[in-house]
Amino acid sequence: MKPANDAAPGRGEPELPKFFYRLSPQAQRCYLKSDAIATFELKPSPSALALVEALLQALESGALATINQTAQALTDELCRLLGVTAVSVEVRGVRPHNQRGELHGIFYPRARPPKIILWMRTARRHNIVKPKTFVRTLLHELGHYLDYALLKLGDSYHSSGFFKRESFLVRVLYPSLAERPPTEPGR
Repeated sequence: MKPANDAAPGRGEPELPKFFYRLSPQAQRCYLKSDAIATFELKPSPSALALVEALLQALESGALATINQTAQALTDELCRLLGVTAVSVEVRGVRPHNQRGELHGIFYPRARPPKIILWMRTARRHNIVKPKTFVRTLLHELGHYLDYALLKLGDSYHSSGFFKRESFLVRVLYPSLAERPPTEPGR
């Protein structure tokens, strides 16, 4: 695990969100610990990379059952590589939405087993979500799980370190993404 260095220009300390100061002292310590971790030890297996490709292909097909099985298999493999108990993944159809926007994914840490729910279609047009967006959402929600299971943070905040860890997962698992042809419009 490597600590992050997010010092604001001209200052010695990182800039913290306003809500940080309303957190309890214990929650503040958790947030700062999360903020200080930018990556973790992960060398993707050939199986993990193949499952990312399989998930991208499954998304192009639009087959919900295949997408769900492949997302679960990828998550299982990543959990195995990181030495944590697998988390349950459920992929659903159309994203729920309200005035604030669409819900892409959600993590339930207190479910037994902990559960990630993702949606594969946009709320308004019901288009299949762009593959990179879907995989990033999966890795985002997996990142919340890893905050509990791997990093033992006690809670999972959207700290700068959290987003660095999410980006790290995407970079490690997408080595060939830049070489992929653009997705069709409307996908």
